[in-house]
Amino acid sequence: MTILLAGSVILPIFFGAPWHPLRPSTLRRILEFAEIQPGETIVDLGSGDGRVLIAAAKDFGARGEGVEIDPIKVWFSRWLAKRAGVQDRVHIVRGNLFDFDFSQADVLFLYLTHQALDRLTKDRVDRLKPSARIVSFRFCLRGLQPDKIDPKKTLFLYRMNRGRNFDGLA
Repeated sequence: MTILLAGSVILPIFFGAPWHPLRPSTLRRILEFAEIQPGETIVDLGSGDGRVLIAAAKDFGARGEGVEIDPIKVWFSRWLAKRAGVQDRVHIVRGNLFDFDFSQADVLFLYLTHQALDRLTKDRVDRLKPSARIVSFRFCLRGLQPDKIDPKKTLFLYRMNRGRNFDGLA
């Protein structure tokens, strides 16, 4: 059991970021900052326990898609979505965030380290819809100027429809 628990904490570090649960007030701030609208699809790469997606569905009327490498967190996030009554609007799969197709996202949410953000390729980001927004928590996309930064300087929003040039990404 200890090995399984340690693996669920340590394994994600090598694939994207360690898991840090967000407080409800932080979740609300993130989703308001992202300008989530009813019916939009928010994608969370490395979705952890699914809190962001569940809150987006429950409080903002959005649809959520997530990918998480840890099978325990995938199971738990699905259970939480069912408990919250949003299992029809929140879909979380087990997989590697670098292989996940997020091209249909209206909002791409990223709570990843700079090392993981640097691994997102320009080609993949350029496949986002022209109306898409990228919201990154705690870490900015290096080499890119955000369209909006929150007062705490922990949230960065990038709009694709501004003729965004993602040449700064690998």
